[in-house]
Amino acid sequence: MMEGIPIPIVGLSAPAIVSILIIMLFTGKLWTNSAYQEKKADAERWRQAYEAERDARQISEAQTAELLELAKTTHSFIVATFSNSERIRQAGDTDVASPS
Repeated sequence: MMEGIPIPIVGLSAPAIVSILIIMLFTGKLWTNSAYQEKKADAERWRQAYEAERDARQISEAQTAELLELAKTTHSFIVATFSNSERIRQAGDTDVASPS
């Protein structure tokens, strides 16, 4: 073994080694540095997009919970108002108090 390289590879000729490297490059086993950096940057962009979407989803869920609470309060108010109006109508009174 010569500096971490197995003996059979050291015995190959230069064209054989270049051929092996070209085959590895075309099959995707060997990447150029620019391709690696591009993939790394692409992965970072996707990670940032995922985190931004996750944060937006949390804000949206908080707003939805707040709006649901507001809708419950509004519904209670409307139900109380209309049930009171029905009782007044059934009693024969008017909805609006007449000036005395």
